[in-house]
Amino acid sequence: MSSNMANPAMMNRIRKFTGLLLILALLAGNTPRVDAASDWDEALEQINGLYSSYIGLQESVKTENKRNQELRKQNTSDLAAINARLQATDQSQLSRLKTEAEATKKKHAALLEQYSALGKQATAARKAGSLQSAAALDLKRNKLKTAATAAKAEIKTKNIALTAAKSAAAAKNKPAKDALSPVSGLRKQLTAGNKQLSEIQTGRSDADKRYKAAVKAGDAVTAAAAMKVSCARMTEIRTLLQQHYVLEQKITAALRQAEAKLPK
Repeated sequence: MSSNMANPAMMNRIRKFTGLLLILALLAGNTPRVDAASDWDEALEQINGLYSSYIGLQESVKTENKRNQELRKQNTSDLAAINARLQATDQSQLSRLKTEAEATKKKHAALLEQYSALGKQATAARKAGSLQSAAALDLKRNKLKTAATAAKAEIKTKNIALTAAKSAAAAKNKPAKDALSPVSGLRKQLTAGNKQLSEIQTGRSDADKRYKAAVKAGDAVTAAAAMKVSCARMTEIRTLLQQHYVLEQKITAALRQAEAKLPK
């Protein structure tokens, strides 16, 4: 980053680091200066050498995480809009046909229930040997047969029309739904990746805590080791965030294809 591009946050972190180095140096005066002294000095140099990377990785992780969140939010919104469009396909016609089918079924319910009951009663009477009762029941049932047959035909016609309309709507939606088919698998990959990311972030957080505690204790050796671990974890986090961004971009591409294939 050029000097004119340096942001206040970066400069503030560098100033804080300078203060930490001073704390370490002051505390070093209270530590034994035998063989450990050279290790302490070497660790301090390692911290000094790593700090630019440490700060840079923090900024990169923050920036890339924000970028991913923004794209994920946009993808989620776009997917919801596409699904709403798909549900709206021929919706007025489907609602009308469904209402008609239900109304027709309700209109003939009493007649068909009576017709069915008479048939069951006649069968039971014959099994019981009551042929006279069975004959009377058959007469009543047969009197309703024409009306019952017409009612069944009307209900069937309404149901056929509804089924055909549903099939037509599904056919219109199929190209867009096919384009959306990769989204589910991509989201499963992101979910699995987020679990892994959370585990790595926990390791990074623990390393940062050890680093800060070591600085307060004037322990440069432990601080350097913790900083190395933190940098390693942040590098892993960056790699995962970049992979997640690629997956989100693939979702975006699938959404654009689906939008292009939505029913007109």
